[in-house]
Order: sequence, then C-alpha cells, then structure tokens
Amino acid sequence: MTDDAVQIGEDRHTVTLRALAGMSLELCRDLQQRALNAESPEDAVRLATAFHRVSRGLRQTLALELKLVRYKDELHFKAQEKADLAEARAKAEADLHEVAADQRRKDVWEQVGDCFWSEHEGADWNLPDDGIDKPDRPPPEDPMWDRLEAFLDAEEAKPDFLTRDFDLLVIEACDAIGADPTLIYDIRGRERAGPEPATADSS
Repeated sequence: MTDDAVQIGEDRHTVTLRALAGMSLELCRDLQQRALNAESPEDAVRLATAFHRVSRGLRQTLALELKLVRYKDELHFKAQEKADLAEARAKAEADLHEVAADQRRKDVWEQVGDCFWSEHEGADWNLPDDGIDKPDRPPPEDPMWDRLEAFLDAEEAKPDFLTRDFDLLVIEACDAIGADPTLIYDIRGRERAGPEPATADSS
C-alpha cells in the first residue's frame, strides 16, 4: 500500500468517525429530551436504556477517533524523524565527500607544484592570497594557477573524482597547464633513492 493510499484511508476513517460521532451525539440529545418528556414510566425507562446504549457507542466512537488521531501523529512523527535522519546522513556524507575532495585537490597541487618547482627552481611564485590552503610551491604564473584550478573544478564535478587513478589525474593536470609530468616520476625516483652517498676526498 502506497503512502497516498494510506493517507486517503486514514482521512476516510477520520471523516467517517467524526460524522458517526456527530450523529450519535445528536441522537443522544434527542433521546435525553424524549426521556425527560416521557408520559409514562415505561417510556422513560425504554428511552433511558436507548440513551445509555447510544451514549456508550458515542464514547467508543470518540475513543476510536482519538486513537486514530494519535496513530496518525505517531506516523507523522516517525516520518519526520526518518526524514531528519536521512538529511543528517546526507549532510554527513556530503561533508566527508568535501573533505576527501579537498584532500585530493591538495595532493594534486603538491604533485604538480613539485613538477613546476623542478622546472622553475628559484622562481618567484605569484599566487593570489584567497585564503585557500595551497601548497608552498605553487605555479609561477597566474594563468597556470587559473588553469589548474579550472581543471580541478571540472574534475571534481565528475562522479569518479575520488576513485579514479591518482597518477592519471596528476598527468592530466600537468597536460592541462602545459607541464611535463615525467618530472614527477624523476622526483619520486630521487625520493625513493634517498640522498646520494658522500664521496671520500681523493686528495
């Protein structure tokens, strides 16, 4: 049964119970007045008995209507609670995704920054101070920085930004701004090899 069907059924039940309660109340008033105006004790007893039965049915109807109202309130509360929980989970997942995306952008920046540093060692980096945490060695020219940011913006919008191969992403970032990605692997090879051993003085 769909939510719409449940809602329609609940509304129909509520309307029916409310109408039944109204008719029962009207009948109780009529029986009460007729019992008070009865011309004989027998008629008074008969009408009072009918009044008692109808009023008992009215009480049961009102109790059932109240139970239905509470049931509907409980359903609404649970639905709202479920929606709030889903919203909180979605927000938490979005926050985690944002943190992971920021970290991946930073990692790409560091790799590409190493590449630029190798090509332009000692250059005067010209990075706008926009409050965003960037690596210590950014590209040497604003146009390159802008192209890298534009590339990362476009890649982050893709659903596989966090799962695609990181090295491939770095290579594409280098290509997007005209850098030589092979320098990155030269840097990694030197890092794995460690510092060159000192040579003894031959003299």
